[in-house]
Amino acid sequence: MTNTTELYYYVELTKTISKIFSPLILILCAVGNLLSFFVLISRRLRKQVTACYLAALCIIEIGTCFTGLLRQFILDAFKIDIRTMEQLTTNIYIRTTSCRIHIYLTYVFLRLSPIILVIVTIQRYLYVTKRCICTQKKFFVQLCLIIIFICLCESHFLFYYEYTLSDTRPKYQNKMECTVNKERYSIYYKFRSKYYGKISLFFYTLLPFILMIIFNGLLLKKIHQKLIHSRNKQKKSSKKRLITRMLLTVSLVFILLTSPASIYLALAPTEYQLSPYYYLQWALLRLLFYLCHSINFLLYCVSGSIFRNAFIEIVLCQNKHQLRRQSQSYLSVFHSNRESKIPLETSDYLRRSRSKSGQKLSISPLSITHEQLTMMSF
Repeated sequence: MTNTTELYYYVELTKTISKIFSPLILILCAVGNLLSFFVLISRRLRKQVTACYLAALCIIEIGTCFTGLLRQFILDAFKIDIRTMEQLTTNIYIRTTSCRIHIYLTYVFLRLSPIILVIVTIQRYLYVTKRCICTQKKFFVQLCLIIIFICLCESHFLFYYEYTLSDTRPKYQNKMECTVNKERYSIYYKFRSKYYGKISLFFYTLLPFILMIIFNGLLLKKIHQKLIHSRNKQKKSSKKRLITRMLLTVSLVFILLTSPASIYLALAPTEYQLSPYYYLQWALLRLLFYLCHSINFLLYCVSGSIFRNAFIEIVLCQNKHQLRRQSQSYLSVFHSNRESKIPLETSDYLRRSRSKSGQKLSISPLSITHEQLTMMSF
């Protein structure tokens, strides 16, 4: 098998795998994260700041899948690149603008996911140890600051990327793509090729993973200590433990499923991207990466009964608090009607019964006790 034939084989195999599994992951991502979002902001859970962070994470993960995986699926299935708009327009400025906006949003969503998980893990540890209590107001401020910080850090994509000649293919092929013009921006190209991948690997992959492992370990240790010293208070703290368990599960799965793709992308040489094996390897790791952003709903259901109960309430439209208020209002109306009607019926009943026995009736409705009314009404 020649190199050209081998390359063609692996490329076609990669496209076939993408066509089959990408739509499934996208559907799972959209449905699962939307359901998770509405459950996490429900009345049962939204008072927990951790649930608010996880709700924000649901929106971020939808953005991650639909900027990255959706683009690759459309490219493999329909040969349309929504990043460069090559098949939709010939205007070079529109292609460059589309290139910059799409790659910018792709990396912003990619960076937000691990940062949010790290922040919510640290916040949960501080909450469990009672060192710092985060309110919903602080949550919104922190979330806005995180988004602004990531947007500024990744703003270089808006200035240096453009629709230009490929930097990985020979010039005679005249292949255009969304990349950096290494002749016009030689300094930035050197920075991006040699240093940016390693910097991103450290700050957005290794450091978040290390912090999540450390603080998740501390959380587990603290929870174990609380279970030993406060067995009588388990019911009161069960909700806190369930929220913490959900966070621990999501963090662990995130580390296991995203680290292979992040490390591979950061360490793979630019020249290796032309290798036949690269396409298949990267396709499998990419699907594994995006699968992590699509299964949170399943993880929440498995790890937290409080999440399952809230989800069932939403599906069945039986909010516990609304039912309680309705039952109380019905009881109050029933008692008011009973008190206004039963005394008259009771006085008639007593008058008839005593007239038959020849006794003189001298009674008023006010002299009848509540227990007598209750017995007579039934």
